Amino acid sequence: MIKILTIIILLFNKSSISQDFKLVCSEINSSLDIGLSRDFSKIVNLKDQTIVNYSGGVFDNVVLFGRNEIIFNNDIFNTRSTFNISTNKWITYKDQFIKRYDCEKIKRRF
Repeated sequence: MIKILTIIILLFNKSSISQDFKLVCSEINSSLDIGLSRDFSKIVNLKDQTIVNYSGGVFDNVVLFGRNEIIFNNDIFNTRSTFNISTNKWITYKDQFIKRYDCEKIKRRF
């Protein structure tokens, strides 16, 4: 009886875990460009290949959603960004400035 109850709990627990995660990024190196944010967070869904802005870094449009990397373009602030899924590193390029971020993936439950 305990085995059956454990299996049922695991099945329901698995279904309550969402397919997306919250990506929380903080800068590694400081940049002289004050227009780039120090930290930001986004909600990423790898299965549906979608990105939702949570805080900071607004107006990012996905150019390429690859297996290991996501490439963004921001026409408003004239920036380009890349996120490496395996190393959790985000790099933003703006004019002559390069800003590197270290990101943490936080699993979400609903």
